[in-house]
Amino acid sequence: MKKTHDTLPPEQTVTALAHFAWCALVALRTAQQDGQALSPLSTHAFLLRWLTVAYKQKRFTRAIASDIERLVVLGRQKVLAASLFSRLEYLWSSCTGPVSAQSDLYRLTYAIEQLKSQGWVNAAVSDEDWDNEALLVHEYIDTNALLVRKSALTGGFSDEGKLVAPVEFLVTGNLSACTEIFQAYGLPSVMMAPNRIALQPEQ
Repeated sequence: MKKTHDTLPPEQTVTALAHFAWCALVALRTAQQDGQALSPLSTHAFLLRWLTVAYKQKRFTRAIASDIERLVVLGRQKVLAASLFSRLEYLWSSCTGPVSAQSDLYRLTYAIEQLKSQGWVNAAVSDEDWDNEALLVHEYIDTNALLVRKSALTGGFSDEGKLVAPVEFLVTGNLSACTEIFQAYGLPSVMMAPNRIALQPEQ
């Protein structure tokens, strides 16, 4: 079963996202200096076209392909209301600022990367697998692992990376080490059970 699980970040690696956002903003500024993309509509059209080409040509690491695709879909569906320029500016500033000033999602990414550097396994599992806790625990019984339901991870954060719904993790192995790292990155976590920890949105 392990092979069927999707590994968690570095698919939203901060460095890769910062580079991507910087490239998009530089491309826009260059176009504007040439007299293009000067109105809100033409700016949107330019960014949507740039994002679409970047996604189709795989200009950036596969790790952030889903992020680029999400922006493309958003741009097509909401047009100007998608605020692509503002989203890219936010992405750039949040990725290049201090960790403490970054969004909940990016701080979670940092925490996960820290755990992975210590040999932890991180996986997002299906609802079906998640509901079979005994099997999951048995599968990772001799491993430090941080497991999360994929649907909860997807729906737990806003487009800006803010935690908007509880996200529960199943932990096998050294639970105290996991909670210490979550706390170090300012993640609002609470113990739900002997082997479960949840991120809770601030009230």
